[in-house]
Amino acid sequence: MTEQQNRTDIERKQPQAFSDLPSLYQAYARRVFHFHYARVQNQHEAEDLTSQTFTAAWERWHTLRNPKKAVGWLFSIARNKGSDHFRKRQHIHDEELKEELTNSALSDNLQISSETRDRLLDLRLCIEKFPKAEQDLLRLRLVAELPFKQISETLRQPETRIKKRYYRLLERLQAQMEQE
Repeated sequence: MTEQQNRTDIERKQPQAFSDLPSLYQAYARRVFHFHYARVQNQHEAEDLTSQTFTAAWERWHTLRNPKKAVGWLFSIARNKGSDHFRKRQHIHDEELKEELTNSALSDNLQISSETRDRLLDLRLCIEKFPKAEQDLLRLRLVAELPFKQISETLRQPETRIKKRYYRLLERLQAQMEQE
């Protein structure tokens, strides 16, 4: 099954109601980790953020009103934990952070060609120029592989607006990549 078919199948499914946190953890821990990793580019920090996300979810499980919206609720927590993380690290200079991200990307992708590595770094730099909200939308869709419905629940915006923003964002990203 191709990745595109898998995503289409995911979007066709009705939202799953999670009655307990362990089942939500089993289904989404990997995606939450990848969501955090896409932001921090550091395995240990992503693991810590994933742990913090599920700890907060455990502590607030009683506040979840609709079990069918558990995934959106979970990624809202993940998004907030990521924001908290960057607020704490704000004292690091932007140049140092970019150097750290670039070095991490190079060491994590040793098995790809130098041309592909350069293209990925260009893509990352283009994405970093987007506002945080747009970066989050890309991460939720492409890294966490959430369907639009769950993204709309996470971001608390109508699904049609999310789709329109996403596809326009992809067009802008493609145009910027072609310019460079």
